[in-house]
Amino acid sequence: MFSAKNAYHHYAHEDQDTEFARGLGWASIAIAAAEIAMPRQVEKLLGIDDTPDTRGTLRALGVRELCQGVCILTEDGPTEQMRSGVWARVAGDVLDTAFLGAAAMKTKKPGLFAAVAASVMAIGVADLLCAKRLSDRYA
Repeated sequence: MFSAKNAYHHYAHEDQDTEFARGLGWASIAIAAAEIAMPRQVEKLLGIDDTPDTRGTLRALGVRELCQGVCILTEDGPTEQMRSGVWARVAGDVLDTAFLGAAAMKTKKPGLFAAVAASVMAIGVADLLCAKRLSDRYA
């Protein structure tokens, strides 16, 4: 049965889900900026050696983040493209976890590395939660 109260809750949740996704889109842009513009600082933060290959990998990951952020932020609401953009972030999190696993074996700053890895994992949980909410609610 349709009621004004149900309609309000539907649109309130839609707004919350859209804003949640937009927040993740902005997180992608921020991460992209660091990985593309400051790969040496990211290497230092992770405690790994500065090499051309590592810088190139970080920049490639940054381009992926940038594309995901733009995909999410250019949508007006919880569209299929926004859902796809958030699910792409989830897939990117899997890739990032694999790279972090390899970097963990090489870090010279294990404490700082662990803090960064925990942050990446927390963002990954947020990505998965948002993707699931968008898929359950709007699919």
